[in-house]
Amino acid sequence: MGPTGRTRSGERGAGGASERPSAWEVAVRALALRPRTTHEIRELLLRRDCAPEEVEATLARLARGGYLDDAAYARRYVQSRGPRRALGPARLRRELSVKGIADAEIDAALAELGAEQDPRELARQAARRKLRSLGGLPPAVARRRLAAYLERQGFSVEIILAVCRGAVPGAGQGDTA
Repeated sequence: MGPTGRTRSGERGAGGASERPSAWEVAVRALALRPRTTHEIRELLLRRDCAPEEVEATLARLARGGYLDDAAYARRYVQSRGPRRALGPARLRRELSVKGIADAEIDAALAELGAEQDPRELARQAARRKLRSLGGLPPAVARRRLAAYLERQGFSVEIILAVCRGAVPGAGQGDTA
């Protein structure tokens, strides 16, 4: 052991108090940085080699304390990302599903968003932003690229067709998108 109280491997000797952080400490630090889902915290703790029973106990404690609430997370997520980034319901559903949110909680959050924000208006906002980069293209090409973009953003086919017809005049009437 050297003068710093560390052994050659870098760990503190008997005089130091450097222990591996508990699952609770790791979870609280992660939640202090940004909100997370139960699934994200579980994965983080398991990657940190926390015992599965310690992980589940920590998740239960966090949920009891109101620090983990997947339904509230889903509501905040769709309310902030949907309108701000003009994302459609399908895209929001995929993103929340990847984060481990249950389908029922996703459905509730999307229903709440649908009551507050019209998906057609979100699609029109997204189209207006995208059309700036499509200027100068032939109308059929612009419409096709806009449709592909709106699909990636998570809008339904019906909304995509309606928005593309209105946003890109002059494209052939026989075009489907």
